[in-house]
Amino acid sequence: MRATVKNMDFVQPPSDPDEWTDEKWLAWLKATDDLASDELDESISEVVMRIVQSTPGLVIGQAMLGMAQAIYGRQKDEIVIVVEGNGESADDEPFAVRLDFDHPERSLVEFKRG
Repeated sequence: MRATVKNMDFVQPPSDPDEWTDEKWLAWLKATDDLASDELDESISEVVMRIVQSTPGLVIGQAMLGMAQAIYGRQKDEIVIVVEGNGESADDEPFAVRLDFDHPERSLVEFKRG
């Protein structure tokens, strides 16, 4: 028995899987695959973004982050700011930056009153 998409339209599988032969199951699966690919209007990246931004996607993402923290511990957030400059501040800037390379935590940004 050869089935096409038109022959399998609106055919529901039986409640007892043993009622159909392997050939009939394969024909039904192929027919439904063709229907699904014809109806696909979104790209894969759009589908992934829709899933990731959904509530279940956000919950699963947070659960994965929590699991990683439980297994590996909290990661230290290291903030690094790298700036190259000649050390002279321009007078037209509304702020002055003073960097202490030996002790970066002592670096300053001073805002000028204007």
